[in-house]
Amino acid sequence: MTATSELPTLEAASSRQTQKSAGHVWGPLLCLLAAMLYTGTNMALRRLVEPGQAANYTFVLFVKETITVLLVGPWLLAQVLRGKITLPRPTHFWQVVGAGVLTQTIANLGLLWAFGTVGIAIAIPLSLAVSLITAAWMGKFWLEEGVSPRLFAAMVLLIVGIILLHGGADTLEGVASSSSSLALAAVLLSCLAGFIYGLLTVVIRNVTTGGTSGWFVLVLVTGAATVTLGPYVFYVHGLDILYSCSAEQWLWMIVSGILNLVAFWSLTKGLQRTPVAQANLLTSSQAVMATIAGWIVFGEVFNLQVAVGIVLALAAIVLSTLR
Repeated sequence: MTATSELPTLEAASSRQTQKSAGHVWGPLLCLLAAMLYTGTNMALRRLVEPGQAANYTFVLFVKETITVLLVGPWLLAQVLRGKITLPRPTHFWQVVGAGVLTQTIANLGLLWAFGTVGIAIAIPLSLAVSLITAAWMGKFWLEEGVSPRLFAAMVLLIVGIILLHGGADTLEGVASSSSSLALAAVLLSCLAGFIYGLLTVVIRNVTTGGTSGWFVLVLVTGAATVTLGPYVFYVHGLDILYSCSAEQWLWMIVSGILNLVAFWSLTKGLQRTPVAQANLLTSSQAVMATIAGWIVFGEVFNLQVAVGIVLALAAIVLSTLR
């Protein structure tokens, strides 16, 4: 074979290598962007569950998720009709729908209730730690993605960091305002939410690497809230619930919906380029971001224990992205 005939092969190999390297860079960056945007989403949601002025939890989730359906759904339908995006395989469709229903009716609703019961500083770290472990093990046995010693060490560092962040945060006031049974229920619901989020992460990784468009995942998961929570809310409260929310509550619901849309898109794209254990570890960095945001924006406690937790979590992130 002549050098000339080898040239296209070498160029093709070089192109594939360049694309693979780009994926190694963009995948983690997109997951970190998702973590930042989810932090913003949770901060907006916290505004909506403050005692004494909380909005209806179910309606908040319905609005937040339906924003994505309204903004992306018509465009996606047009792309399908034009033949630019193909419909997902039935197995992928039902996997996403099943995980989406669990996410919306149990995980999101339960975690939002936990925000108002024990506080965001307890609920988020618990759900993230359980999600991290769940996704790693499900990814290993379902997707056959191994967990390297380096990634395992990063996971341990992050979990220890999250525990320190939890212990160092000023959360006693939130717990004291709830009975012990309600606090226990909120803790258990936070852990259950983490398990479901881990399952959803693995499902997204599975279907998007198997040919299903990430836009379908986006619409199907958020649409699960529209078709399950929406009818329930309007059956119980009627159209009056549209007028019962203040202008400020509507503002925070819209903000949370837009941030959630971009965050979900970033996560879906990141999962196409990043193994599920690493992706979940990177998105779990929102525990650190929430702590820093609470310190800067809300004047929450920042002490040595919190500082050590942040350092360990950041070290875990750096360790997970090393090649």
